[in-house]
Amino acid sequence: MRCSKCHFENPANTPFCGNCAAPLPPSEDISNSPTETLQTPVHELTTSSTFGGRYQVIEELGHGGMGKVYRVLDKKLNEEVALKLIKPEIAADKEMIKRIHSELRLARKIVPN
Repeated sequence: MRCSKCHFENPANTPFCGNCAAPLPPSEDISNSPTETLQTPVHELTTSSTFGGRYQVIEELGHGGMGKVYRVLDKKLNEEVALKLIKPEIAADKEMIKRIHSELRLARKIVPN
């Protein structure tokens, strides 16, 4: 599925663009939940555990009212990234999801010196 904003090619049934986080048009196969977070079993992530079959946890960076942030190794990209897991009640709030996507777009633009 091609993003109408940045023209990035995304896998089918993806609600947001993997490049710019813009919402993608829904398809018949997408569930009613606003994000996959609601479908993810809730459990504590520990060092060296793998999340989503892709992210190997290095350490917890922090936690707060919205959820937790981990430093992980993305095994698909072979690169360290931050993984933010938000609480299910936050994931169910469409306005909050819009704010999180704005945060994601800004974070992707930050380049270390």
